[in-house]
Amino acid sequence: MIDWDQMVLGPVMGVFGEDEPVIYRPSAGPSFTLADAVFDEAYLGLEMIDDAKAGGVNTATPVLGVRLALFPAPPVQGDMVFITRVNSTYVVRDVRPDGHGEAKLMLNFVSSP
Repeated sequence: MIDWDQMVLGPVMGVFGEDEPVIYRPSAGPSFTLADAVFDEAYLGLEMIDDAKAGGVNTATPVLGVRLALFPAPPVQGDMVFITRVNSTYVVRDVRPDGHGEAKLMLNFVSSP
């Protein structure tokens, strides 16, 4: 069995992750720094608008790819994230785990100081 977190996610996040700290502020519990996280300000996702139609809608949204093993408790909707590189705070609007220890945190912009 493959240890996805150690063999795949850790090395990938180490290469493509943020160079500056990402501060995670859970709704319950203390804030912590994520050493490995991949931020994308304009992630393009396809959302189906009607099963009867062949098309969908592309939407651009900020997203943070994270290793779930780094969280003391699973991330949830309403948690906050500060991305140092862009000097901005976001709220988690959706958590999308991939089944292998990684999750995409779909974000909404809150503020920039």
